[in-house]
Amino acid sequence: MIRTAFQTMHPFGQLIFFFCMVLVGMALASGGGFAALAALQGHSVEQAMAFANDAASDEGKIYNLIINGVNQLVSFGLMAWIAQKLFAGRTFLNLRAPKPGWWLCAFAMAWAVQPLIDLTFRANGLLLEFMPETLAESINHYEAVAAQVTASLLTFDAAWQFPATIITVALLPAICEEFAFRGIIQPLTARWTNNIHAGVWMGAFLFSAIHLQFHGFLPRMIIGAGLGYLVVYSGSLWPAIAAHFFNNAGAIVMAAVYGEAFIQEEMNASGTWELGDYAFAAVALAIGIYGIRWIRSHSQWPEKHPTC
Repeated sequence: MIRTAFQTMHPFGQLIFFFCMVLVGMALASGGGFAALAALQGHSVEQAMAFANDAASDEGKIYNLIINGVNQLVSFGLMAWIAQKLFAGRTFLNLRAPKPGWWLCAFAMAWAVQPLIDLTFRANGLLLEFMPETLAESINHYEAVAAQVTASLLTFDAAWQFPATIITVALLPAICEEFAFRGIIQPLTARWTNNIHAGVWMGAFLFSAIHLQFHGFLPRMIIGAGLGYLVVYSGSLWPAIAAHFFNNAGAIVMAAVYGEAFIQEEMNASGTWELGDYAFAAVALAIGIYGIRWIRSHSQWPEKHPTC
């Protein structure tokens, strides 16, 4: 009876209900998970909070990595799986294996989009200049905190940190966030609006907004839209999961190889383009154009279908 009620609920109502589920998941992961981890480590909650706030310490890295992983699993992965069971949508969490070419396409497009990400990051910075000063100060404060945590997670002082970071910062977000945003939110929004493009861009907007890092809002939204269209045209979540993983894991590997210099450059991509950057952008543009043509010609989801 309860499941039937969820299945017959309007898509907008299902969308709101799923948002509530995600918020509950976040509360469970950050509250209950944090307290449980502190108990396992033999720390008080106050000590655990102090460690977590000191992201550069070994204890801080442990807390941030584990809580990030638990949050991904509970807030996005588990809640998306429950929503799929409740709503019983045939296109939710579409995990059928795509044709082999889609895997290569996903990796190629994730690589080719990098110059566009750089340009949108710069445009994002220009937009922030027009914000009220008090709001800009607040955003900059939280960005600085987030940047400190990110820099800490990308600095590897022990052998266990690299594989742990790959799992919690690349693999789990790639799977769990795609389950939630492209597997649940995107099709629900498309059904609500009767427009697949609205579904893609609304999913991308929320995907970027939920990270609460506004210095990278536009580039993250562009990435989200690209992942959404990969799902639309391939008819599967796997290419988006692969591209998402490639994007996150690539930054982790580069940080491991090049160290502090890469991390600082990644945090502040505002330098002047040199000849090599223009050459890279030209190759990326050519690959991107070819990739888009390939995607359209091998589409498993014709554009005449307006919804997911």
